[in-house]
Parts: sequence; structure tokens; C-alpha cells
Amino acid sequence: MKKIYVLLLSGAAALSAPAVHAGNLTAQGAGVYDSAGTERQTFSNAETITLRQKVANAVTSANPITFTFKILNPAGAVVFSHSGNSAPGTAGSAQTQLAGLSINSFYSSPGNYVFKGEAALDGETLTQQASFTISSPNITLIYPPYGARGLSDNPLTFRWSASGASRYRISVSDNAGMYNPMHSAINSGESLYSYPANPSQPREQLVPEQVYYWKVEGLDASNNKISESSVYTFSLKSQASNQTRNVAITRLNLSAPALDFTKPISFTATLYNSGSATESNISIKLSLGGLSATDSPKQVITIAPGESQVLSFTAFMPPGVDQGLAVACADLFDDNMADNCKTSLISKDTTPATPAGPAKKLSYDEMFQAILSRLGPDAAKSLEGYTFDNLSCSNCSQDELAQVIEALINGQAQLVAASVTDESGAAPAARTAQTAAAAEESGAPEAEETPLDVAPLKRETPGEWTGYTDLRGKEASVFVIKTAKEWRKLWKTISSEDAPDVDFGVSMVVGIISGADDKAEAVRMLGKRKTDEGIAFDYYQIEAPPGAATPMAAYIFRLYDRSDEKVSFTRLDVKK
Repeated sequence: MKKIYVLLLSGAAALSAPAVHAGNLTAQGAGVYDSAGTERQTFSNAETITLRQKVANAVTSANPITFTFKILNPAGAVVFSHSGNSAPGTAGSAQTQLAGLSINSFYSSPGNYVFKGEAALDGETLTQQASFTISSPNITLIYPPYGARGLSDNPLTFRWSASGASRYRISVSDNAGMYNPMHSAINSGESLYSYPANPSQPREQLVPEQVYYWKVEGLDASNNKISESSVYTFSLKSQASNQTRNVAITRLNLSAPALDFTKPISFTATLYNSGSATESNISIKLSLGGLSATDSPKQVITIAPGESQVLSFTAFMPPGVDQGLAVACADLFDDNMADNCKTSLISKDTTPATPAGPAKKLSYDEMFQAILSRLGPDAAKSLEGYTFDNLSCSNCSQDELAQVIEALINGQAQLVAASVTDESGAAPAARTAQTAAAAEESGAPEAEETPLDVAPLKRETPGEWTGYTDLRGKEASVFVIKTAKEWRKLWKTISSEDAPDVDFGVSMVVGIISGADDKAEAVRMLGKRKTDEGIAFDYYQIEAPPGAATPMAAYIFRLYDRSDEKVSFTRLDVKK
């Protein structure tokens, strides 16, 4: 059973504070201390604290000085109160404290709490107070992800997100019960740890293809455990092995036509393991128009090399829109993260994918309608009244053209631009879509073209904005925006549209723009975590496939609760 210990001291003491008077009593300080006796302003809800207050008495009284201890939660309500401590009413200093008070006995939510100490003598009451912050400790393991196999990292760096602890202890074991760990180390509060390349003990040396278990514990200032993560597994790649790790979402299809956006829309996503290693515990996520599918994520327990698995999802289109981008992603740090995601633009009457087999011969009208659906409503509106007279491709058969159009329908290909030619010089009732390559090969004069300027579609979730911009430096740029003026100024450099509305009284915008050296196809944010110095944001970049040009910089901006703490950024995909 936990006990509260009461300590009464009189005479000189070490507490000090600005002088506050109540008759003959003068305030000499109030403070909150941890179990080691150190005064602090931040605690976790798993700790015990000591409340201490000190006063000076100017006269001698026959009555004792009585003390009251109160704690107020972030809303200002009294959640703890204790009275009964007293000291003789003689002239001089008097100090009293409550020790061993469990924070969980009054804790309700993270935030700023106030210790209010009251001292009373002969009808006069003196109040002094001290503020302190309480957080709920938590630890989420990030890398290596659960079930990671065949890692080739050198050094192997463990990463996690956490809050509420002064330092962290990482343990690595060769057994699931974590009994007698083969390696254990305590850091100074960072959310990462690099395993030693040459450990001092032979038992600590990591062996290729051996399954290992790791976890992280949060410690307070006295090295008491206040939080603990789950246990994750990993293994190292054999140096003599040519194994590769690569899973990809190869297809993302509708199971049925999207005829009514008020009803659920069914999808199938195909996961394929093109690597040479069996992968396990892969999370597959699907979203439509930025909203997660109702049954997302789904877990793939294991997938062997060369194996494909088809997963079904049900999603709803966001209300009030005519089209949305479906995105399916495999959550795995493999050798080629660029193919971990697949996208498909969904519009009303979008045709579901046909089963694999001989390509269906499509009429020109069917092809034209497919192209319109891929261009989007704005471009389609500009082509109202147009149709195909013919479709030319110097190196394509009719069957090959049909395969191209089918790829457009299925989301396997993307229509970047299109043009229409006017051969008659008059306002036409019909137009011809013709490739520039065909015109050049035939020697015919190049017809006047009307380009369709279609803005790239951005995958957005509420409070998040992604896309591409010409604004980039040699290295990645990071931003923490806390005023509307800053936000409008930055947004103007990346978009011609008005800046999205943000209530900077309660929110701030955090963002990253990739650098020229990054060759990034996309930037993703994992979220924020608490550090000893403030808060940190973890992110990573997905490189474009080898040989692909990246003339523009990828960016991501996301809303977070406003904070005046010091902000830092950690890029997780850099291997140095």
C-alpha cells in the first residue's frame, strides 16, 4: 500500500521565491519535486511527486501555522486537496511537504497542472503556487518494422516515437520472452539508437538470418520504468545471400462500376512479392478521396516470393465530389518503396477492370470516353461536342491501342496531356486526335494544336496538402508556419489558388519540400513525438525510380495542434 509521508521542518531552509505577504506570513517558495528530490516542471503520469512549500513568520503566536495542499487540473478544477500539516507559530521559517504522492491518483489528461500551497495563521491565509506539466508516456516502435527480414543496414539504427520519459532503454534478445537480453543500453532521451558494429561481448554480435526481438522502455529521472513498447522482431540479411526485398501493389481495380457515390464502392488491390524473401505481417491500407476505407488496413500474414494476393476493400466517396483518387499502399520498408503504392482516379460510371486475357477491341467512341474520364471534368468539358474521326499511332495496332486505353481505365497508365487538331480551319463538328509522332513520320505539315492544360491531381486528406512545386533548394526545406500571413506568402509560391483556411489560433502548419539532391517522388510524414527539448516531426522521402526525371520538388504540408515548443525534424530514410 502506498503511503504519504509528512515532513515538517522549522528554521532555515533552501526554498526561495519572490516575497508575498499575508499579514505576518511571507512566502518563501512552493515547488514540485520528483522521487529523487529534484525540482522539475515536467512529469509523466506514472511517477510520484513531492509537494513542498515554505513560509516565514514575523511574530510568535500561540496558534500553529496550518498548511493546505491543492492541485488544479488544466481546466482549473481542484483534483487533489490535503490539509492537516502544521508547524509551531514561532517566529522564523517553516517548511512542510507531502512526499510519495502518486500522480495517477489525480491525473485525468495531459496538460499543465498547478500546485497551490496555502498557509494560515491567526485568521490570515497566504497562497503560493507552482506550475508543472504532466504527459502520458507512450512508445511506438518505427524501425525495424514488425517482422522485418533480411535487413542490410550498417549500422542498424532502431527508431521509435515516444513521450513522457527522461531517457529510454532498448533491449535486444534472442527469445520472445526477452529473458536475459543479449544487449541492453540506455540513451539520453533520443528516440533512436544505433546498434554497436563491434560489441564488446561475443553474445551481443548479431548473426545473419537469426530472428531477434527488441523493445524500448521509458525511464524517469531515477531510472524507474514508466512505459514500455510492444516487442518487434527482425533479422539480418546473409552476407552471402542475393536476396532482395520488394513487394508492390500491382493492380488497384473496381469490383463493380461506380454508379452511385452515396453507396459503398468496392475495390480489389493486388499485392505481389517480386523479391526473393518471404515477407510477413504487411499492413495494406486503402483510401478514397483522402478517407480511409471502412475495412482498412488489412494484414497480410505472409507472402512468398512470386506470390500474389488479392485483397478486397469497401470505401465511400467523400460527399459533394464528382471524382476521387483511390490509393492503396503496402506499409513496408523494402528495397524499392516507389512501387509500394498504386493509385486510380475514380469517377462516376468508371468501368471496372476486365479479367486478364486478350485485349478487348474498343470502338473510337469507347476510347474517347475512357480518355475523357482520365482527364477529369474540367478537361472533358472543354471537349464537349468533339469525337474521334480516327486515332493514329505509327507503331501501334488496333489491339495495342485497345491495351493502352484499357490501361488508362484500370489505372495502369496515366494520361498526362492531349491535343486536338483542326484540319478544316473552321469550327468543327468533329475533331481528330493524332500523335505528333505520326504527323512527323508522314511528312505532313504539323496542324495547329490546342493543348489541354490539366493540373496534376493531388492526393489529399483533411488537413493535409501534397503536390509538386518549382520552389526547391539543393537540400530539403522544412517549415513551421504559425501566422496567416506566413501561410499565404508560402502558398503563393507553390500554387495559383487561394491558400486553404487555417485557424492559427489553435493550429499550425508543418511542412517539408524535397531538395534537388533528393530526387523525391513523394514526401510522407509519420507524425510528431515529444522530446526533452520540445517536439519532433519524423518524415521520409520516396525516391523516383532509377532514370526517372524529377524536375519539380515534392511537398507535404499538414495541420497540427499549435505549440510554442522547440520544433525539430528527423528524416528516417537517410542511410549514412
